[in-house]
Amino acid sequence: MTPIGARLVVMLSDERQRMANEWFCKWHYISGSMPVEIESFNGRPIRYGGIRYTGVPQTIYRQTIQHYLAKKICEVFYGIEDEILRYPFAIRDQALSEAKSFITDFAQQIRHEAVEKDRILQGDGFKFPQRQDIGEWVGSQPQDIAARVDQLRRIYCDVMSEVGGNNMVFGSMAKDKVTLVKHSGEVIRKDIPASVSSHQITMFAADLPIEVGDHFLRELPSKLVEDFIVVDPGYHSGVASIPPHFQTKVRRSDAPVATPQTVIATFHGANSRLNINSVDNSFNVASDITPAQVKDLVAQIRAAAPGLPAAQRSGIESSLAELESEVNSATPSASKLRATLVSLRSVVEGASGNLVAAGIGSLISKLLGG
Repeated sequence: MTPIGARLVVMLSDERQRMANEWFCKWHYISGSMPVEIESFNGRPIRYGGIRYTGVPQTIYRQTIQHYLAKKICEVFYGIEDEILRYPFAIRDQALSEAKSFITDFAQQIRHEAVEKDRILQGDGFKFPQRQDIGEWVGSQPQDIAARVDQLRRIYCDVMSEVGGNNMVFGSMAKDKVTLVKHSGEVIRKDIPASVSSHQITMFAADLPIEVGDHFLRELPSKLVEDFIVVDPGYHSGVASIPPHFQTKVRRSDAPVATPQTVIATFHGANSRLNINSVDNSFNVASDITPAQVKDLVAQIRAAAPGLPAAQRSGIESSLAELESEVNSATPSASKLRATLVSLRSVVEGASGNLVAAGIGSLISKLLGG
């Protein structure tokens, strides 16, 4: 747990206890002969005495507790913003994930307490109505909290760098979540933001103790889990506005360690097969790459190209020109597009340690399907 998360746990627990002891309980005494003063959270206290909990008092109760919760959640997020800049990017992201969970739990607990107290206050000590939550709870719903966390993550966790006059958000490449597991089986950290391709995982969590032979697990939407084995941790020190990060070389756990024998043949048709005496080592790829996807990719690469080393910047130009020519032809060839993309990826993979090249390679791999 991060320092921010640990502080939130204690603070929110204390606040919930304070509300139970100093706010909710006072509503039991509004029917007494002595006026009771209750906090309104807007600067002027509520004073009631000698009245029943019905009509206006009940309406004030419901409005006040909803106003309190929305206001308290805003205050908590303001505190997080004041503190989060003290920590590196990886800690910021983890802290915001913890904050989302802890604040959502706190809001649900206060809401439950408010609805239950409302039910009890309506009773006569022996009979009580059914629980009824008629509040809108604007600003304290789970989706409100999630939206606030996403906003802070974009502000404080995305790494911005100006490359050739273009602002690139490197943090936005980290669309995946992975779990680091040591070769001994010990789980080190879950939900690590990462950009995953078939042979590389890029992460800004620079404090990870990654060693050769460790595993990274990625859960797919189908609930299947991919297992990647670390071949080279690939730590890179920070440069300018780019913080320290990992470009970890990996292989799938179900992939052969040695390079299998390669057979090159020409196929016609999406479902052509090739069998070689014994084991069938062939596979089919029915391309679903569209010209629109390639056109969009080319635009992204051209915008980022100034951040590549000179050799790669020059080397990709012919491939980009071929892709543009093909997508603008009357009948674009999917096989030519795929072959040119593979060639383009090979060029950028030659820029070891360059984050822009890693990002471009990741985009190409995702379009190719791995």
